[in-house]
Parts: sequence; C-alpha cells; structure tokens
Amino acid sequence: MSLGLDEEKAKEMDAERAIAAHYGKLRIIWLAILVSLVALFVVTRLVEAGGGGPAYLFWILLAVGVVNLGASFAVKQRVLKAAAEHRKPELVVGAYMFALALCESAGLFGLVAHFATGAKYYYFLFVIAGFGMMMHKPQREDVLAAAHGPGGVWEAKRRG
Repeated sequence: MSLGLDEEKAKEMDAERAIAAHYGKLRIIWLAILVSLVALFVVTRLVEAGGGGPAYLFWILLAVGVVNLGASFAVKQRVLKAAAEHRKPELVVGAYMFALALCESAGLFGLVAHFATGAKYYYFLFVIAGFGMMMHKPQREDVLAAAHGPGGVWEAKRRG
C-alpha cells in the first residue's frame, strides 16, 4: 500500500521538477533578451547617429513597433490558452519566446532608426521594447496552468 503512495509522490516530484525546469528556462531566455536590448541601446549611445534617410521612416518604424507590441500580447495569450488546453508546458516557452521576439523587434527598429534616419527620438522604440519585455516577465502560473490543464492549478488541487 505504501508503495503506491511513494510512486504517486515520486510522479508529483517529477512533475514539479519539469515545471521548475520550464520556468527556469523562461527566466533565462527573458533575461538574455532583456540584456541584449540594453546592449543595443548602449551601442546607439556610443556610436554616432547616421542621417540622410527619409524622416518618415522613423514614423513607419515607430508604428510597426507599436503594432508588434500589441501583437506580442495577442499571440502570447492565444498560445498560452492552447498550452493549457492541450496540457503542453513546452508550448509556454514558445509563447514567451515569440512574444519577447516581437518586443525586441521594436528595439531593433530603434537601432535602425538611429543609424538610418538620425532621428533624435529613436529611444522611444527602445522604451516600447523595454515596456513589452517587462510586461512579458515569465509567470510560473502560466507553466502550472499548462501542466494541469484548462481548469488550472486550483482545479487540480481540488481533485487531488
């Protein structure tokens, strides 16, 4: 009888380790992309701005950066919902990576705006990217919800 309880406890511990591994992976990816964004901004501060590009290019890049920020939230929510429905915590990592990549693209647009147009407000794009990255800070609850299904963690605790 105790053997069955020990096996169940071992399965729970394995599940917790898997959740911790997915969450740790998310935190490392988030931090790495955030550091790369800061490094890009430092480059713009150290290297002289370019010029000669059309002034409207900055506004186009700003608009696309804002659209990417909005799309990052929509895509992340859609994939997180699918991860919970299909009980696939690995999809959570993909959802965050895609959302963070969309946010980082705004920072890359800021880099392009700095070198191509010399616009003095290029840093707005870095602010947009940084805001998005902070809003997409990995949440352990997302991994837990994907591991326990659409009912979420509370439903799983009630059953157990």
